[in-house]
Amino acid sequence: MKSIPKVGWTVRDRIVVLCVMALISGLLVWQVRQISFVYLREDVRARAEIDLKVQVAVLDGLLDKFRLMVPLLARSPEVTRIVKEQDVATGIKLASVSVGMSGALGVWFLAPDGRTIVGSNSVKGFVDRLGETGIPKAFWEASHGQLGRQFLPPTRLLPASYVFASPVRSGDRLIGVIAARVGLDTVEQAWALSTDPIFATDSQSRILVSNQDGLRGALLDDLLANQPVKRGQKGFGFQALQVSTSLPPLNWTVTVLADLGEARARSSRAAIMAFLICLIGCGIIWGVLERRMQLRRNVRRDRAQALRLERRVRTRTAELKRAQAELVQAAKLATLGKMSAALSHEYSQPLAAIQSNAEVAEMLIGRGQSEQALGNLHRIAQMVSRMAEIARTLKGFSRRSGTEIRPVSIKKVVNEALLMLRPQTKQNEITLTLSNLEDDVTVLGGHVRLEQVLINLLANAVDAVRDREDPRVRLEVQQDGDTVLLRVEDNGPGIEKELLSQIFEPFFTTKEAGTGLGLGLSIAYKIMHDFSGSLKAENLPGGGACFTMRLPIASNANDEAE
Repeated sequence: MKSIPKVGWTVRDRIVVLCVMALISGLLVWQVRQISFVYLREDVRARAEIDLKVQVAVLDGLLDKFRLMVPLLARSPEVTRIVKEQDVATGIKLASVSVGMSGALGVWFLAPDGRTIVGSNSVKGFVDRLGETGIPKAFWEASHGQLGRQFLPPTRLLPASYVFASPVRSGDRLIGVIAARVGLDTVEQAWALSTDPIFATDSQSRILVSNQDGLRGALLDDLLANQPVKRGQKGFGFQALQVSTSLPPLNWTVTVLADLGEARARSSRAAIMAFLICLIGCGIIWGVLERRMQLRRNVRRDRAQALRLERRVRTRTAELKRAQAELVQAAKLATLGKMSAALSHEYSQPLAAIQSNAEVAEMLIGRGQSEQALGNLHRIAQMVSRMAEIARTLKGFSRRSGTEIRPVSIKKVVNEALLMLRPQTKQNEITLTLSNLEDDVTVLGGHVRLEQVLINLLANAVDAVRDREDPRVRLEVQQDGDTVLLRVEDNGPGIEKELLSQIFEPFFTTKEAGTGLGLGLSIAYKIMHDFSGSLKAENLPGGGACFTMRLPIASNANDEAE
């Protein structure tokens, strides 16, 4: 029997599966967090770029207005006359009107040497020589025929501002400069509506304009490297995404620091969701594996039980076969026992005849009548041969039969069975007739077992007619297609109709107590079934019983089976 492989979860298997699940889940959670953060960071970048474009447009719109206004005023004949004639009253009036209409912090007119000719009443904190000390860069660029530009940091009185300056000419001669100061607090107020920090820096990364208080004049690079950027009470630190764009005319860089805290929080929530999904998935997989292992354990248990049952069945079958063999042997010995009296008579007569013939032969030899003595010796040899044949038949019948199925001669089986039964029939004066086949036929079976069945049926028939006035037993052998039929008929009392269905059951008998075990017909029925044949019992119409044996004809006549 093959051994059943061990099936089930070991502690090591569970640890390995848990480690694999934890590793895969960890990788998936980490990957989800990374991918979601990249996606959310790009979304933050896109929103920051849109915000940056809007805020740059606000700055450009404010500065472009004044960048165009100053050159237009410089070309005005009235401004030329104010600068050329140094008309203070008209200059104050025009500067005030320009400030009022444009929203500038101040407009003033300068002489070619940088001296202030006149300015708007709203301009405070400027020195008389503004061109030299207040806006030297813008004044110098305007004096050389360019549009002057200069950033002015905030003061105690004024916010951060930007100055545009344009030359005033009379023909080709420079007669003065007109300048306008733009307050950048308007831009900072517009930028304050943004939720993210916004900075405008110069080429040295110095913050010029910002929606963050207290950071103007600081270097943006140092600020980002050394301390967190604050908006109100919230610190960004390295959680800020820097998005920048340049303003070539101003040589400025506008930067938006987008908050990545929400992106990281959302990516962390996505990672938590992924972890929960992995946890549920691992739980489902674990349950499926557990169920599969349980099913395999059940199958293994059922298989083990089936194997144990199979072993028990084989053991019981072997025991039953041994018991059946013992019963068969007992039945044969019982049959021999029943025939012992007749066999004893069959032996005693030849022995007496042998003794008598021997004495006569001895006397004839003493008289010298050798030929007559040879006749007596010949009769003695015939009687010894007959006794040897009976002994050989008894010896073969009494030995244990095998289980092989081979071709068997019907005539040989019939003749030996009749030889065994003849002493009984002779002793009880029973007429035994035989209707045999002209040609011998071989059937599939076992010689000894088939002979046992036939002897059992003939012995039962002899017992059934023993007390009849004209006891008769008839054995008929005939061929029916590819089978051979052996019928044992008698003129006894027959079998009661209600008992026909039970006659082949073990320990069933209609004989008196002590005359039979009720196993003969049951064993005969089993032997015929082993030979792929059949055994049937019925009553004859004129009285008596008939047992019919049907056996398959063998295709090749080989050695006989035991």
